Amino acid sequence: MDNIRQERLPGTNFVPVAISGLVWAYRFREGYAPEALEAGDVPGALLAEDGWLWLHFSLTDRLARDWISSLEQLPEEVRSLFMASDEPLGLQAGGDVIYGVIADFHSELAGESDHIGRLRFALSERLVISGRRHPLRSVEEIHRAVQGGLNLPVAGQLIETIIDRFCDAVARRVAAMTDELDTAEDRVVVDMATTERSRLINVRRITVRVHRQLSSLSSVLRNWHARPRDEKDKPAMHISSKRLADRLESLDHDMHTLQERAKLLLDEVAARQADETNRSLRALSIITALLLPGSMVAGIFGMNTKDLPFTDTEGGFWFAMIIGVAATAVFYWVLKRVGAGLRL
Repeated sequence: MDNIRQERLPGTNFVPVAISGLVWAYRFREGYAPEALEAGDVPGALLAEDGWLWLHFSLTDRLARDWISSLEQLPEEVRSLFMASDEPLGLQAGGDVIYGVIADFHSELAGESDHIGRLRFALSERLVISGRRHPLRSVEEIHRAVQGGLNLPVAGQLIETIIDRFCDAVARRVAAMTDELDTAEDRVVVDMATTERSRLINVRRITVRVHRQLSSLSSVLRNWHARPRDEKDKPAMHISSKRLADRLESLDHDMHTLQERAKLLLDEVAARQADETNRSLRALSIITALLLPGSMVAGIFGMNTKDLPFTDTEGGFWFAMIIGVAATAVFYWVLKRVGAGLRL
């Protein structure tokens, strides 16, 4: 339902034919299946007295942000949230509206993405407006579930479900990365460390990135749960912040464990690579040292000067070779006597 313009029908009561940037609109009523709305149905649904409305926007469309900023049902500070360029995680209350920014994975056609985006939302008893700059996986999953008949009785359950789906996605990544680390650890143990470095770097990169989001989001929900309660808090806007914060913190602990485990394995891989490099350098040094006496003898006999021995002697070449080998053997014996380690 992405549209690129906003038009109005002529008449006394102007009704939008298209709301620019509106990805989808749904009306939820108890006892009824979710109802997909066209742009022209949105004003009437906003005035209805039963159920609640979910409007989801693409915030890359400037006209979509303009439309939200003109929505009188939202306080000024809530509308400014959708106009701001930065997207720090947070959860606040303004009047009868809960609004904020939560994290979610990007939705990619090729499969699961490790990039994390932001979902901005405003939640009231009768209306939820959400917006993103990039398609988000958990939001898309809930959209498909709603298309399949999933009914959310109250508005607050939508945000709660989105965070739960985000937690499910993190849990899947924890399981997948645990398997990757198990495989990498087995290979490192059997001395195949070099092949596992890129795998470990990728796991550590993901854990660091996701850890920041989990820590921030759990802190946001924990602070929200600890806020002073208002007697006017509406049940329809309730978010199970404590349960979600506990789940996020548990996942964050798992992610931190994976991060430390990946770091230790990377350290072990680096140590083994350094040891392999040292062995190679040691072998090269020993070979170079053993070749020095012979090279010196060959250099002497290669000088174009008078009085070189064996120049006129029959079999002089072989005498020179014997001297070179003997010099190497004497040098090797001297190194052994002084206790120099010659093991490769």
